[in-house]
Amino acid sequence: MPGPVPVPASRAATTDPAQLARAERVLLSLRHSRRELHLGVREAAKLAAEAVKWLERGLSESDLRHALLAERPKDGVRSAVGFLRHRLIQKLPEPPIQHAPHERPPLPGLVECSGPGEPHLFRPLFGESECPSCRRTAAEAEPEPEPLPWRERVARINGAPTASPADA
Repeated sequence: MPGPVPVPASRAATTDPAQLARAERVLLSLRHSRRELHLGVREAAKLAAEAVKWLERGLSESDLRHALLAERPKDGVRSAVGFLRHRLIQKLPEPPIQHAPHERPPLPGLVECSGPGEPHLFRPLFGESECPSCRRTAAEAEPEPEPLPWRERVARINGAPTASPADA
């Protein structure tokens, strides 16, 4: 059985050996799905550098395998090496977009509540002058309006003048 295939020095210096091994494993596994994509060990080692680019862009081994097996030519594949090299170079996905980290706006300073009770501080979110507790207390203290009889509600909805019960 042949020994390990030497990796050229230029490729070994720029690529993680574990990534190269993963890429070679994917390329060699293609023969189990499609006989026409059978690669030798040396051929897989040469194509591994192109396959590593896919893995570096965030694709899993399964995604890479699926991309290489999908949409084969109708006439079949004449050269597994040529077909896979072309597919690896031409169908290489775009690099992931690096978004700038979102910066939080500075927190507003503490403000003294203008509501009733002892003076206390709170942090306003939208420029309010009373803390949430004081606003809630004030809202609960307001009396609820008398409910309108159904005839008056329907008349308001329809825009008709309301007739008082004395008119009837």
